[in-house]
Amino acid sequence: MNDTFPRSGGCLRRLIILRQVTQGQVVGWMEDDFHHFGVTIEHDDVRITAVRMAAPRTPWVTCSAAQAPLQALVGSPLINRASDIGALIDMRQQCTHVHDLTGLTLAHIKRGDCERRYEITVEDREVYAWNGIHPAMGPTRARVMRDGEEVMYWEVDNGSVTGPAPFTGQTLERGFRQWTESLEEEVAEQATLLRRAILVAGGRTIDHDLFHNAAEFGQPALCYSFQPERSHQALRSRGTTRDYAANAAEMLINVREIP
Repeated sequence: MNDTFPRSGGCLRRLIILRQVTQGQVVGWMEDDFHHFGVTIEHDDVRITAVRMAAPRTPWVTCSAAQAPLQALVGSPLINRASDIGALIDMRQQCTHVHDLTGLTLAHIKRGDCERRYEITVEDREVYAWNGIHPAMGPTRARVMRDGEEVMYWEVDNGSVTGPAPFTGQTLERGFRQWTESLEEEVAEQATLLRRAILVAGGRTIDHDLFHNAAEFGQPALCYSFQPERSHQALRSRGTTRDYAANAAEMLINVREIP
């Protein structure tokens, strides 16, 4: 494993596997350099009857406690688009990555597929300046593979897609969600996966073990562990960062487990 930061010459690799276990039970797993989460959703074909979360590897010790606010989903109706989860629960009170994974798992229920595998890669970017702990980075290339086939590819620089068409000029910042809501469901899902992975890939520039807790990291209060009432108690889970740039062979080896 490469323990030198910022990492270069490799990529962030994020693997997501969604699987229907039975007619009323669907499981989703996600893993990347910094996170490893799973969710199980049980349903009666109309509403969510149970939801469970697993957190084998987290960046902060408080992340696993995000299972509690996730229970607000029980009794909610099933949804068609992964992004529709935002109307059911407040993302700021959830683990961002579990929130996203749960939305994907709910969308998988509606599709009725047996299994779907997403592999997203984002090439390492050159860091050309620092603003405190925040890097200014050069361009990158990112792609989504679905069940072994490339379904979306972006070139990105300075917070926007620079190619190829028809995505050229699309910002990844304010207004992105409104744009994806105008897209067909599958395209919107792929675009959202790419954007999240691009944001996460920035973490490959920083040694997170240098921080005592989430408060020191200085990120806005956009998720469970970074809320001001718990960010000082969100201690760093040291030694949990991986480097899966070379291959995905060791990722999600527990994919057949049910959280």
